[in-house]
Amino acid sequence: MPQVKVSLYATLRQYVGGAAVVEVEIAPGQTVEQLLGQLNVPVGQTRVMFINNRAARLTDPLQGGERLDVFPGIGGG
Repeated sequence: MPQVKVSLYATLRQYVGGAAVVEVEIAPGQTVEQLLGQLNVPVGQTRVMFINNRAARLTDPLQGGERLDVFPGIGGG
């Protein structure tokens, strides 16, 4: 099966045991949202995503071989 390298940042790393990068097997055409669900990452906690360094959406399909970077919302003041 094809794989995607997933980097979760900050508080999102807790969902993958603290790992900086995980490789996840996917079905071709699987969306970013489906992949996050596979990792038990709540999509409501994600804010910014990139596929191969390009802005991504939850509905974007993956084919395998990509790198997905996912960042949480960051508050401050």
